[in-house]
Amino acid sequence: MRFEMRKTKGKNIFVSYLALLGVRFTGYFANQYYNEHPHKYNLYGLSKMLSDYGVDNGAIQITDKENDLPAIKTPFVAHFGGDFVGVYDVDSEKVSFIWMGAKQVLTVSKFIESWSGIVLLTETTENSIEPHYREHRKIELLNNLKQITFFLACGLIAVSTYIHQSYFLNAGVSVLLLVNFLGLYVSWMLLLKQMHIQSRYADKICSLFKQRDCNNVLESNAAKLFGLISLSEIGFGYFLTNILLLLFFPDLLPTIALFNILTLPFTLWSVWYQRIKAKQWCVLCLLVLLSLWAIFIVNCFFGYVQINGFSNFTLSVLFYILIPTLFYFVSIVGINMLVPKLNTDKKMQSLQQSMNSMKADEDLFVTLLKKQPFYETNDCDSVIRFGNPDSVLRLTVLSNPQCSPCSKMHNRINELLKQANNNISVQYILSSFGENRKSTNKYLIAACLADKTGAMEVLKDWFDKGKLLGDDYFKDLCLNIDNPEIEVEYEKHEAWQQKTQIKATPTVLVNGYQLPESYKIEDLRHFTELNISLYES
Repeated sequence: MRFEMRKTKGKNIFVSYLALLGVRFTGYFANQYYNEHPHKYNLYGLSKMLSDYGVDNGAIQITDKENDLPAIKTPFVAHFGGDFVGVYDVDSEKVSFIWMGAKQVLTVSKFIESWSGIVLLTETTENSIEPHYREHRKIELLNNLKQITFFLACGLIAVSTYIHQSYFLNAGVSVLLLVNFLGLYVSWMLLLKQMHIQSRYADKICSLFKQRDCNNVLESNAAKLFGLISLSEIGFGYFLTNILLLLFFPDLLPTIALFNILTLPFTLWSVWYQRIKAKQWCVLCLLVLLSLWAIFIVNCFFGYVQINGFSNFTLSVLFYILIPTLFYFVSIVGINMLVPKLNTDKKMQSLQQSMNSMKADEDLFVTLLKKQPFYETNDCDSVIRFGNPDSVLRLTVLSNPQCSPCSKMHNRINELLKQANNNISVQYILSSFGENRKSTNKYLIAACLADKTGAMEVLKDWFDKGKLLGDDYFKDLCLNIDNPEIEVEYEKHEAWQQKTQIKATPTVLVNGYQLPESYKIEDLRHFTELNISLYES
């Protein structure tokens, strides 16, 4: 079943559902895996992704929705209102589910109205875990450590300056710093929402009013100044500049108060726009407006709203007006220039997903494949075989046991077979660099003949450990390479190379056709059921 869902920009159903199931995963990899998957917008793709995480699943169509809904074991995925939602509780009166990362509750009758009857049933096992979870977890912890170290360093600088300037003796400055830091944090969450980067706290705050996502306000035409700089970027730059000026230029307190007064008309307009035009509230935006008014109240209370008389008007204008204005301008424009850089990964993932989606198209793949050179292959070419011998997808790999790229290719093929549940047929043809290396090929053939079901592990062990030892690696294996059967098999490999005249290793053939350069071997996991022979040449 390939039921489609809308291309929403909220928290994706895959990550939300993994959390519901209690499957161990890393946020950065699971999001990247989902965002780059060629079928992320349909049920088929969601099913494949869950399978890759070791979650057993199957889709069914419910016809008697009203009576059968309470009997479905939760959690399950439901096709609801054009999207997929993760249902985690059903009782006689209501249905609780997660949609776009937020918890929702509807009455049973309301839920059934928008539910297509399609469900994806799932069950976790002891093998339900993210592929290479430990490696990904280490990377995630390292990235988190980098972020924590960076913010701790910034905090240490701020605290050191705060103590050095004896601000703890000045209650007004201390309160202003606190309010501006809160405004800065809320503005940061707004920037994350603007860039569609998942933030658990931002999602929770945005759902306080039980309305639609904050992005509906953030992405409106009114959310950008002159269509160039977003209000979230302006807010972040404003609060950041306030903090820097307070820490390093305390004499500019009256100027900070003046700029704050200039922001207040905007707060009134923003409330009007959200209430009258947008007809919904952005909770994060309201918190920013509240911060601006809190700064104004603090300034009034501590007497920072004032107009000083200056003996030298030119110098006072330069120091109290022009320089702070330049600070605000540079900060806001700098943030505006930095945000696209921070959002590059997101755009690259979107581009990668589009490319993967095209590459996963079976017709396109076969068309490109049949433009490649064709070499006759059959099951008798080699006894070094693994995977599913009855698979319609048949790979022939020319590999050199002394070749480093061949070693890497073998690991990739091993991983491909795991992802494809061994539903690919693979055979190896062994090549060599010269006459003095041919004994190695005979030893490997002998080892594979001695353990036909373990040929994959024989080659893996060779590439991991034996390549550096050479023929000494086989001393304790009691292999007789003078056996006529070994010689016959070795000559078959040589004859195949003479017939095809292929020299480069590793070379991968798909049903006799050379794998197109635009495809990686990992892409073949999407074509395990593709019968290439049914396509006309």
